[in-house]
Amino acid sequence: MQQTSTSKAAQRSKEAVQEICFGSLAGVLGKLLEYPFDTVKVRLQSQPDNIPLKYKGPLDCFRQSFHEEGMRGLYRGISAPLVGAAVETSSLFFSYRVAQDFLRATILPVNEPLPISALFLCGAASGAFTSLLLTPIELVKCKMQVPVINGEGVKQIPRVSSILSSVYRHQGIAGLWHGQMGTLIRETGGSAAWFGSKEMVTKFFRKYGNLRKEDSLPVYQQMTAGAAAGMSYNFIFYPADTIKSRMQTEDVQKTIGGRSNSSFMLVGKDIWKQHGLSGLYRGCGITVLRAAPSSAVIFTTYDALIKRLEASIERIVLDPRYHDPLMLVKAVRNGIVYGTKVRFPHALVMVLLFRNGTFRQKVKMILKATRQHARNLALFALVYKGSMLGLNKLNGKENKFDAVIAGGLGGYFVFGPNMHTSVNQQIIIYIAARVALACAKLLVQPSDEGRGGMGIVTRPETRAMLQRNGWAALATVSWGSVMYLFRYHPEVIQPSLRSSMTYIYANADNWDSLRNFIWHNK
Repeated sequence: MQQTSTSKAAQRSKEAVQEICFGSLAGVLGKLLEYPFDTVKVRLQSQPDNIPLKYKGPLDCFRQSFHEEGMRGLYRGISAPLVGAAVETSSLFFSYRVAQDFLRATILPVNEPLPISALFLCGAASGAFTSLLLTPIELVKCKMQVPVINGEGVKQIPRVSSILSSVYRHQGIAGLWHGQMGTLIRETGGSAAWFGSKEMVTKFFRKYGNLRKEDSLPVYQQMTAGAAAGMSYNFIFYPADTIKSRMQTEDVQKTIGGRSNSSFMLVGKDIWKQHGLSGLYRGCGITVLRAAPSSAVIFTTYDALIKRLEASIERIVLDPRYHDPLMLVKAVRNGIVYGTKVRFPHALVMVLLFRNGTFRQKVKMILKATRQHARNLALFALVYKGSMLGLNKLNGKENKFDAVIAGGLGGYFVFGPNMHTSVNQQIIIYIAARVALACAKLLVQPSDEGRGGMGIVTRPETRAMLQRNGWAALATVSWGSVMYLFRYHPEVIQPSLRSSMTYIYANADNWDSLRNFIWHNK
């Protein structure tokens, strides 16, 4: 029973990884295809209320944009949308499956296909979840797509970092979710229509083509179903997207007390008052037009990856001929993942609490420390595993000191000369302390225990006493030494450690009011 549960959990994990990876790739391909049309759509939606409008329609907007900026201008700011497309599509497919599993586990039969109504509901749930992830990315995308004219009439291209910094400075972290209501409505209703329409058209083709459950639809039918899904997604809830785009392209400095002075309902009323229903559907035609091929590509690519590429990749991964190079790839992957998981939360806390600087500077420090730790562990894993593999091939077997040689090579080339940074220093000090503890255990471990210790201490009573008190002795010596250094030679202590110790101990000496006695240091 336990084995069955374990195998089911492993299968669910595998499916989740596939949905995230394949959904991300399909979303990126779809976004590359549709992005110039999306830029035109946002520029049409975000036109001010004054008459006459700058653009007469989609073709005029495309012509003016291409004439002024070329194709590069139509792809301006695509970095954030590519990330957004990967996040949105992978999240949609993943949460869509989770919602189906939930319905089967709680309400509907496990082994029967879900009715269309349930699939619409699962699509709505996946859209609602995805909207929380998508709003900040959409905000950056919309601000980058709309040209900014300064006081001298010069067109400026905002950067992602400057947009995030400006939003955070004027509206705080909640400002990144400005326009969330529009995204929620669009994604919830649109995703229900997206998945529901696709499933309905697919069911129609299967019924009239007399296809079995395991048979695949022809490619043109898959693309037709995807195109219908994209058109339904964009047309039905398009007004919510128009209001969201208008909100997210407004000047971030037009805030009162850190809050935007335009709500979802207020912006919607203004657009209706100025332009009526046509204003809410401004740019809808080109949006629906670009959505058809984009969604067709997304669904067709995703289905192809799930059914064909998965089997091909798994055959390669499980082929013994490719084990050694794939072992190096996985070692690098593990180094990146572990280095990021260890360093990011540490850097986040240390920088935000103990470092001075602007929000942008702090973000750079956090990302720099995280990138360096992840990169170094990945490089070390590559050098170590590659050296072990080479020594094994050279000697015909693994020798006892191969690990010493391979580890030494990795330490020298990754953490050695010209690599003396604060992050590397912390890693080496951590390793050195662990080695000292391990060597202390080997000194008292009998030579016949396990792989054998050094057996220097032979009396059982003395060995037990050392094992019992060794950690306490190390803690006593370490803390006594570091406090002496902090008191009389603080300049030699690693900066982040010195900052945290200054906060705890040195800043406890001074205060001049109840406020900075309780809430913060003087």
